[in-house]
Amino acid sequence: MIRIEKTRPGRRNGIVTVLVMLATALGGRTGWAQNSAQLAALHRLGLPRLNLARPNGTEATNTSLALPGGVAFDAAGDLYIADTNNHIVLEVGLTGIVSTAAGTGQQGFAGDGGPATSALLDSPVGIALDSAGNLYIADSHNNRVREVSNGIISTIAGTGAAAFSGDGGPATAAALKRPTAVALDASGNVYIADTNNQRIREISGTTMSTVAGNGAQAPSGDGGQALAAGLDSPYGIAVDASGNLYIGDTHNQRVRMVTASTGIISTIAGTGVKAFTGDGTANAAALARPRGLAVTSTGTVYVADSDNNRIRSISGGAIITQAGNGSQGVAANAGPATGVTLNTPGAVGLFGNIFAIADTSSPQVLKVVPGGELYPVAGQPPGGTELLVIGGPITTVYGSGQLTARFKNGANTATGSVSFVDVTDPAQVVTATVPIVGSIAILNTAGLAVGSHLILAAYQGDAQNPAATSGAYVLVVTRAPLTAAATNITMLYGEAVPPLTGTLSGVLQQDSGNVTATFSTTATNASAVGVYPITAVLAGTAAGNYAVQTTSGSVHVAQAPTVTTLLAGIATPSTVTATVASTTTGTPTGTVNFYEAATLLNPAPIALSGGTATLPVATLPAGNHTIDAVYSGDSNFLTSTSNSVIQVISVPLDFTIALSPPSQTLHLGKTVSYTVTLTPVNSTFALPVTLSVRGLPFGVTASFAPSSIAAGVGASTTALSLTRRDLSELQARDHNSLIVSAGFPVLLSPVLMLPAAWFRRPRRKASRLARLAELTIMPLLMLASLGSLSGCGARPAVQTYTVTVVALSGTITHTTTLSLTLK
Repeated sequence: MIRIEKTRPGRRNGIVTVLVMLATALGGRTGWAQNSAQLAALHRLGLPRLNLARPNGTEATNTSLALPGGVAFDAAGDLYIADTNNHIVLEVGLTGIVSTAAGTGQQGFAGDGGPATSALLDSPVGIALDSAGNLYIADSHNNRVREVSNGIISTIAGTGAAAFSGDGGPATAAALKRPTAVALDASGNVYIADTNNQRIREISGTTMSTVAGNGAQAPSGDGGQALAAGLDSPYGIAVDASGNLYIGDTHNQRVRMVTASTGIISTIAGTGVKAFTGDGTANAAALARPRGLAVTSTGTVYVADSDNNRIRSISGGAIITQAGNGSQGVAANAGPATGVTLNTPGAVGLFGNIFAIADTSSPQVLKVVPGGELYPVAGQPPGGTELLVIGGPITTVYGSGQLTARFKNGANTATGSVSFVDVTDPAQVVTATVPIVGSIAILNTAGLAVGSHLILAAYQGDAQNPAATSGAYVLVVTRAPLTAAATNITMLYGEAVPPLTGTLSGVLQQDSGNVTATFSTTATNASAVGVYPITAVLAGTAAGNYAVQTTSGSVHVAQAPTVTTLLAGIATPSTVTATVASTTTGTPTGTVNFYEAATLLNPAPIALSGGTATLPVATLPAGNHTIDAVYSGDSNFLTSTSNSVIQVISVPLDFTIALSPPSQTLHLGKTVSYTVTLTPVNSTFALPVTLSVRGLPFGVTASFAPSSIAAGVGASTTALSLTRRDLSELQARDHNSLIVSAGFPVLLSPVLMLPAAWFRRPRRKASRLARLAELTIMPLLMLASLGSLSGCGARPAVQTYTVTVVALSGTITHTTTLSLTLK
């Protein structure tokens, strides 16, 4: 709930700006302030002065604080407050609702190992959070640093004794003396402002060490090692992204830096004199008790210049004021940050380009949003009077919900009406004016779009009650759930996905026709067999107000049929080839089996390659074979059986011939034998085989037993015999030859004389020629006959012959050779 005070007419323009800046800080759009229609609508409502205090434990601005000493944001933007004198750490959510993060409010020390909300703290001051949301607390008067992780609190440094000891050992065994600030670097090391020990100390892992300060309460050491420098009551620390350490050296009136790479300490702001000399060069600007520090991701350092009642920033050697006009007072109302009064600010916290201020003596926590507008976020300044408060849920589903504006002014009952304004949409300001009944006005939020809304209520007043406006109430509208029902699709592998259709249910009547669904799936024509979900994406002018909660329906990809085709081979040896094709697209994989009737022809399934499989059939018996092929199918394709083909296996004519032994010696009148082996390529000879011999030497005869191989017979042998006639037979043959040779001249002479007988005229010349032939040829013939006779009865010399054995079957001839030696 949000408290609003009575209107002061001169503040209207400022209120509009505050609302716009507040909405921006809470995640709204930066264009609100430029929307003239919105501004005009707000002015027409006659908005009164804004006050953001909130009552009784539900709203942070209605929570009483006591010397808030530290502020810090977590990664989500929730704000934590060290409420020092209330001995508690509070958490303020983005909606302004406050809750307890640690402490019970009772002063003391207790609770380690248990819930942080049941633990006792004593004057917590500095706080910090890491990226995991763990909370670190400088529990100053307990002389400890404590950590809250997953709601459980524990001590990570300090023994409880106010002393100095323990460097180099466990941090839990080291003594601290009034620690007032904590900070973390990117590696998770924890830095502690050990204020009354005049040191800055570090916990690395679980080990304690000093990183700045020699324990002397003095201004010294610039330009040298930080460990040798004097500090005076350091009350603030911060670490930048590079590990450089910044120190609020409070009673030395300086902000100092320890460079991470060298350990050298230097002053970056302050003269050492407690004063205010104006903004400008940081080293020449006087500070007054600088305390809490924070540093941006770009290295800009924010400092709570406490006794100057300002928040200042240091960047590039220059210092400027970010909040506070220098006067000490209470920032009870929103306004430009540099124009408000602050009261001893003790700490500053950063979240992006927003910063929060622990305005310790107000006691309040303030927030400054982009543009420089400041407004209270926690704590109650004195003198506030609650008049108009908005209440209701923090979130609501689109198309539902309501907010209540409740007017309070003593015992008076308000009459008239309340106008509600939503200033979040730069394109539209939704204004609803509803009657106020029994001091209550109800806004139906069903028409608010999804998103964060900043709602303002304005009461115009009546005769007994003044006009009033509420604070800005943050309402988050979430998407309404829809159910999308897609039409189930069944398709074959390799087919194109058909258009997807479906229906939506849950669209409100007010958005009928303005919300449609487009259905899609990850399935494609190449998707493997399986079930693929269908998703729905909303479109239309009202689509942003809805979210698809469930989508039914799916695409079922089934195996595609196949066609197996068998092609018979023609050549010998032959093959049959099976081709498997999809009826859609894609190439089937898997195996094929070939059958003749029920007989499997391949010993193992034959894998497809590029959609084909080949079976050799040359070894099948001769004749006609009826063959078919069966495809096994795979994960994407169904099995199929081919057509039958007739494969003709011809009878092979070929054969081989072999002979043993390869060589022998044959004597006169003797016989040698050889074994000739004939083997058909098929099981039997298709045609008869005849045998012959070439190259026999004189006097040697050959015979085969059997002399041929019949058709239809399998592998066979035949005996080859080679016989040489004896010497007497050869001599008789030689003498007969001699007789013939000796009688040859006698028989030939009449022949030689025939020409003379035929030529009658030149008888004298013919007579002479016949006589000459007789005198020359006859002696030569007689000499030749005598030579022949002289050879009778001589033994021939040893000689080796190569003999060829010839086998003929049809048109196929094969030969083999043997070596024959005659002696």
